[in-house]
Amino acid sequence: MTGIDRRGLLLAAFGLPLVLPGGRSAASARATERLIVSACAQAGGRFAARILAADGGNRRAVVLPGRGHGAAWRAVAREVVVLARRPGRFALVIDAAEGVVKQQFEAPSTRHFYGHGVFSRDGRWLFTTENDFEAGRGVIGVYDAAAGYRREAEIPSYGQGPHELALLSDGRRLVVANGGIRTHPDSGRRKLNIDTMSPNLAYIDSGSSALVRSFDLPAELHRLSIRHLAVSKDDQVCLALQNEGPRNRLVPLVGFQRGDEEIALAETPPAILKDMRHYCGSAALDESGAFLAVSAPRGGLVTFWALADQRYLASFAVADGCGVAAAGGDGRFLISSGQGRLLVYDVVNRAPTMLRGNAAGKLAWDNHLLAL
Repeated sequence: MTGIDRRGLLLAAFGLPLVLPGGRSAASARATERLIVSACAQAGGRFAARILAADGGNRRAVVLPGRGHGAAWRAVAREVVVLARRPGRFALVIDAAEGVVKQQFEAPSTRHFYGHGVFSRDGRWLFTTENDFEAGRGVIGVYDAAAGYRREAEIPSYGQGPHELALLSDGRRLVVANGGIRTHPDSGRRKLNIDTMSPNLAYIDSGSSALVRSFDLPAELHRLSIRHLAVSKDDQVCLALQNEGPRNRLVPLVGFQRGDEEIALAETPPAILKDMRHYCGSAALDESGAFLAVSAPRGGLVTFWALADQRYLASFAVADGCGVAAAGGDGRFLISSGQGRLLVYDVVNRAPTMLRGNAAGKLAWDNHLLAL
C-alpha cells in the first residue's frame, strides 16, 4: 500500500441553534457532554450498543445486527464506530449525540473484524484489525471515513490474530497486539494453532505500511497471547495478556514496552495471579496517565498498577468485570461487567461508586467501554 493522503476535511454545519440559558446552544451542550459507550446483550438475546451519560444514565440504545465488541471514536464528527466481535463483519457508525445510526458497512467477505479499530488523528482514516482467514494472516483494514467508509487499502499486521491496536503520539505509527492465534469462521471460535502460536507486538508505519519494529515474548511463553493495549501520551505501551498454555503454571499477564526496549512482564503477587485465572480482558489508563487498570473477568477482579514503576497496587472484586476506561479525575476508572454492573472505582482512595447505569441482571455489558 502506498502512502495515504492525510489532509483533513473541512466540515461545516448550518442552521439556527436552540440557545439554552447561559448562551449555550443545545447542539453545543450535546457536543461537550461526557458520554460512555458499550456494546451489550439485552433481554431475549438481542444485541445493542448503549450510549450513557457520565453518571450512567441511559441516553440511547442502538440495535446491533450481532454481538459487538469494541468501538472507535471519531471526534471530528462526534461519531462512534461499533465493531463486530470475531468472526463478525459488521460495523455501525453512530451519531454519539443523537444516538442514531448514520451508516453500516462491512469487512470484505474474505475478512472479518476482531472488534477493535482506531482513527487517524484527523479523523479521516479508520484502521481495523482483521483476519485474512484463508491465508491465516492478520491484516489492518483502512477505511476512508470521508468517503462513506470505503475500504481503501490493507496493511499487513505482521502476525496472526491481531486484536487491539493504537495510534502513537506521532500520529503515524500504529502499535498492534498480534495475539498469535489462527482461527477460521468455518471452525467457529476454535483456536487452530495453540502449539505453534507466536504472538508479537508490532509497530507499523500507517502511511507506508512498513514494519518499523516487532517484539516477541520469550520462546517458553509463546502461548501467552498479546491481546489488549493501553498507550500513554508519551507512548508507554501497556499489555494485557491471555495464557493459552498449561493451567498448572502461572505466567505473568501484564506487560510493558516502550521504544526499543524489550517487553517487560510485570511482577504480580502469586495469589493475585492465581485469581486472574490466566486471562485479562481489557486495559485502560486513567486521565492522569499514572494508573493502569487491567481486568480479569474470569477471576472476577480488576487489577490496578502504577505506571511510573510498573508496580502492582491493588485489585477490586467485580464478578465478570471486564470493561475498563478512564473516568474523570486521577486514579478513577469506569468498570462494567457481564452481569450488568457499572461503577466507578477510585484506586487512590480504594472507593467504589455505583452508577445509574448499573443494571445487574437486566443486561450484560460486553468486554469494552469507550469513555468520550
